[in-house]
Amino acid sequence: MKNLLLITMLVLFTPAAHAQQDFINRLIEIKYTTEMYASNAFKKSDATHNNEGRDSAMAIYNTLRYKIDGLVYALSADMIAANSPRRLRLLNEWCLLQPTIFIKEKTSKTIIKQYTKQLYEIDELYHSQIIASINNQKTVNLSTNVFYLLKDSYTIIKGLSDMKTQKTMALVELLDHTRLMATSDMSKLLK
Repeated sequence: MKNLLLITMLVLFTPAAHAQQDFINRLIEIKYTTEMYASNAFKKSDATHNNEGRDSAMAIYNTLRYKIDGLVYALSADMIAANSPRRLRLLNEWCLLQPTIFIKEKTSKTIIKQYTKQLYEIDELYHSQIIASINNQKTVNLSTNVFYLLKDSYTIIKGLSDMKTQKTMALVELLDHTRLMATSDMSKLLK
């Protein structure tokens, strides 16, 4: 179990893994890293009684959360309306061709241009705020969200097995699991 966990964490959080990530993996990385960032910021502000740090972290977290929600909801609605996972496949192909920071307006496919613009904004905020903050900290506890990673991994595997009959809805559910937690749920975890 520990070896599986270590391998999973290495795959998700090593710089080499960023070079070839598809759409879902990219959103999962952003989800867990951002939740870890917010959790650590909340704990730190509680320990030092500094609400300014907590408010700043919550503002960044919520901004990223709303941007991801908008992307996931728009993509899910379009896939359901078309009854096809084509947009997700195109996004996966596009993400695999991108470097670690998405390049704005690089896509020629107009069907996913809206999503690539949203991804660029998400990635820009993620790298400028979350990753920069984590890199400035001396230690980061990567095991903070291990339970949730394992729980969502089971959901993803279950979703993939259902794809034979309901592939579009399984992909929509998979996308839904990449969304960030509500801040009220984050607060409950810290208690």
